[in-house]
Amino acid sequence: MANPPISPAQFLSSLLTAVRELTGRRPPPTWTHVDKVQRKLGTDNTDAVEAAIRLAVGRGWLRSDGDPPSSVTLTVAGVKLLEPGGAEGGAAGKPK
Repeated sequence: MANPPISPAQFLSSLLTAVRELTGRRPPPTWTHVDKVQRKLGTDNTDAVEAAIRLAVGRGWLRSDGDPPSSVTLTVAGVKLLEPGGAEGGAAGKPK
């Protein structure tokens, strides 16, 4: 049976979590390649990954290098967002 589609917010949360895990939870700026993030997410949809990266960069949760992005790093705000309580008072890993 196919997995149900996830919401954009869930996808973005998964992206940030994947970056955090791939960088070994080291403090920013610790960079990882976008192709590794995409593999970790288990998706072939490059457009969705790039769109989520652009949104996260715009919100100040990620920094990226290249156009299209080839590598990414969490920002301090992105790390705080993933911590219990989140940076904006939301639940951990649930960007608003």
